[in-house]
Amino acid sequence: MKKNKLLITLILLITSVFIYGQQTISGKVTTSDNEPLPGVNIIIKGTSVGVTSDFDGLYSIKNVASTDILVFSYISYKTIEKKVGNLKILNVVLESDTQLLDDIVIIGYGTSKKSDLTGSVSSISSKDFKRQPLTRVEDALQSRAAGVSVIRNTGAPGGNIKIRIRGSNSINGNNDPLVVIDGVVGGELSSLNPNDIQSIDVLKDASASAIYGSRGANGVVLVTTKKGKSGKPQVNVNYFTSISKVPKKINLLSPTEFATLAGITVQGEGADYQDEYFKTAITNNMQVSASGKEGKLNYFLSGNLVDQEGIIINTGFKRYAIRSNLNTDLTDKLSIGLNIYGSKEEAHNLVLGGARSSSDLRGGILGVLAFNPALPVRDADGNYNLQSSYGSILVNPIAVMNERDGNLVEDRLNATLNMSYDISDKLNFTVLAGAITRNSNDEVYQGIPAGSSIINPNASYSSVSSNNYQLSNILTWTKKFSETTTLKLTGIYELQSSDLKTNRFSANGYVISGLSEAFYLNELAGSVTAGSNLSKSSLESYVGRAELNVNDNLLVTGTFRIDQSSRFRSGNRTGYFPSISTAYNLGNLILKEDSFFTGIKVRAGYGETGNQNVPPYSTFSSANPGNNYWFNGSAINIGLGNASLVDPNLTWETTKQFNAGIDFNLVNGRVNLSVDWFKKNTIDLLLDKTVPQYLGGGIVRTNAGEVQNKGLDVSISASVVDSENFKWDTALTLSTVKNKVVDLDGAEQILLRPLIFGAQANFYSIKEGQPLGNFYGYTYTGPDASGVATYNPELGIIGNGTPTFNWGFNSTLTYKSFDLNFLIRGVHGFDILNATRGAISLAGGDVTVPTSADILNPDSPTSGTNQVISTRYLENGSFIRLSNLSLGYTLPNLNGLNFKVTLSAQNLFTITSYKGYDPEVSSTNAGDDTAPSFDFGALPNPRTFTLGIDINL
Repeated sequence: MKKNKLLITLILLITSVFIYGQQTISGKVTTSDNEPLPGVNIIIKGTSVGVTSDFDGLYSIKNVASTDILVFSYISYKTIEKKVGNLKILNVVLESDTQLLDDIVIIGYGTSKKSDLTGSVSSISSKDFKRQPLTRVEDALQSRAAGVSVIRNTGAPGGNIKIRIRGSNSINGNNDPLVVIDGVVGGELSSLNPNDIQSIDVLKDASASAIYGSRGANGVVLVTTKKGKSGKPQVNVNYFTSISKVPKKINLLSPTEFATLAGITVQGEGADYQDEYFKTAITNNMQVSASGKEGKLNYFLSGNLVDQEGIIINTGFKRYAIRSNLNTDLTDKLSIGLNIYGSKEEAHNLVLGGARSSSDLRGGILGVLAFNPALPVRDADGNYNLQSSYGSILVNPIAVMNERDGNLVEDRLNATLNMSYDISDKLNFTVLAGAITRNSNDEVYQGIPAGSSIINPNASYSSVSSNNYQLSNILTWTKKFSETTTLKLTGIYELQSSDLKTNRFSANGYVISGLSEAFYLNELAGSVTAGSNLSKSSLESYVGRAELNVNDNLLVTGTFRIDQSSRFRSGNRTGYFPSISTAYNLGNLILKEDSFFTGIKVRAGYGETGNQNVPPYSTFSSANPGNNYWFNGSAINIGLGNASLVDPNLTWETTKQFNAGIDFNLVNGRVNLSVDWFKKNTIDLLLDKTVPQYLGGGIVRTNAGEVQNKGLDVSISASVVDSENFKWDTALTLSTVKNKVVDLDGAEQILLRPLIFGAQANFYSIKEGQPLGNFYGYTYTGPDASGVATYNPELGIIGNGTPTFNWGFNSTLTYKSFDLNFLIRGVHGFDILNATRGAISLAGGDVTVPTSADILNPDSPTSGTNQVISTRYLENGSFIRLSNLSLGYTLPNLNGLNFKVTLSAQNLFTITSYKGYDPEVSSTNAGDDTAPSFDFGALPNPRTFTLGIDINL
């Protein structure tokens, strides 16, 4: 009996101890700003037992032993562990893990950690460019990603900016990279508000970009916009105002010098037409955003207004933009996101893209430099002095610009809906639906003041409407086979379609001037032309990707994409684009704990991508009802015939690329170095070939030829100093590209003229064994004893306009509340044909007296043929530029209000031997890679000074 009582007592004692040790722990999870943090996972370490914090950040978890450890984790916050002990209430503060966010890279249809990358990817965070006042997203890429060239082809606000990733692949095709915004293909960087950008990831090699198949040959730019975060709602107001002006003037003859040379008298004081033409321009940029989380809804809302004057009289640009990014977790398994972005852009009297128009001889920079400076802008009665006898087709450029009324209005709407459902803890299904619509109207009226006999007023109108739709179905399966091996499989089925409608109208020879809406009064014109076009295309794709991670040492990624494009005929529509890449973390094997090197990773990959950039229906010949036919020896009859020659077997360009790289992590992660070597060959070029006359003549686009690019990308980033009061972060990028035309399918050489008005000679050469962008002309041998300009009579390659070496140095220094940032970049290894200088340096053609001050140089020729396309006007285009310099001061926090003031300057100085306005600009279109660096009145990039304020509530 005593034994039974003892046993019962012992059981009760053990039970009471067990019950006492199992307790309920409750508490609150907050951010460092003392805001409640809902959705935090709280589990008992080593078990699957856990709970989630509620809307107010509160939690309660039962049956916790005093020896247990609770693990608190949440996306983008640092995970912490807390020992329970005798506590019953356990409050926890989670800190944001910015390093974790920075380590996540968008790779196309998914994400990856930087440490797991096997391909060549450059990532730019919003914090990398937040100290630079931007109106264009493209400027954020400039010199911040190795292997990415960003060239401001024109100084016009709203003008096209040229982006090339590892050189130019195609001769007649498009070399622009593919832009993907929040997963939707086909967006435009120029329309985005830079303040909305969270990150930009650039897929540079084919092993990374092959997942985009037929459109990934030129690289891929992935843009991720901002989203709301848990914690205190954030309101940001950012405003800056800028003044801009032309950085330099071309040295011209004074009115007196010109009059002496021409044998005339200066009227009044004459005029400095550069001073009359260029102006000090004002820019105002206002950005407002609000973000946060209410319940289960994350939100980011923003608005942007840009009002930017041009540095040329009577020009300007405006953009209005609004964004709404909403994300919600409807259940533990289902989340939905909706992003909507709308913008309206208005460009006034701008030649977008940098290409000059026919009126530029009269109202453009060339007209400004060539017009008679001894003639004032206006006569004594206040009327324009329209013409000068020293330039038969020139009209007073100030009068022309003031009488011009051109307005381009573009409306854009981007919408993205994504739904993600966790079928299980291993399997996820995501649907992404996107739409991009664009509508533009371009109304141009060029009135010439009464008295001009050269041209009559003219007008034009055009409208463009385009729609792009995308539906992506993404299935992702992740399996951890052991503690060291993880396999991730992704399958995608995608449909895309697009349509384009254009209408155009032009009228010339209006009998009266001063009609700013002349395009609605075509009955007053001497001649009228009109036209319209409709095109549609679609793409169906199947994609697979496998990612293997073995012990964080061996990393393997393989992709395969099948594209079926309606742009080609049946039988040639299907393209296959594989890639394979691998990486190995050598540091885990060979490095010791106290090593100078923290990590070493080697990478290698191969992939194939395509280019389908041909117009829809281009493999079908269209009918021309206006063909001329000769019968009976002389009679001309009009009949139906083929409008153009086509190749029915036309198909993709294919780019095959190999990449090898190595990544170093040094000094406990404070220094990072990446080096990549690449070689890519583009075959089956979309090449325009001349058909012999005995076969009917003309041009046909076919698959022929090969272009090669190879080079080196180097990126270095370092935290030089990281102390309590002083920090110094710096980054350096270097890129070399060597381009070569390998094969032209039997053609020894293709001669081209630049796509500008008035070009009557072949200025460029495409030749096997030579790079794209070669200038073709004469070698200047100097003036003879009589002052006559002389040239070697043999035509040949005289230079090249494509840069071969780019670098950028970005540095940020922070001392207490002050921060200083500067960006210096260099572009080297190219020539510029300064045709602007040629047009004003020697009498000839329509300019009977030159205006350039160079003619006062005793070594300058005084007569002879002015061969503009010669080495006389070929100059070294290399330059070093201070692109941005900014100094900021953050005021002490005042009741939760953060206030920062910034002074900055852009394009502050340029070191170059080039004699023109700007070595970066070109008169040819930004998309033309066969005829680069041709300056014939190109508009320079301005020098800008900015005052900005940034307020966070």
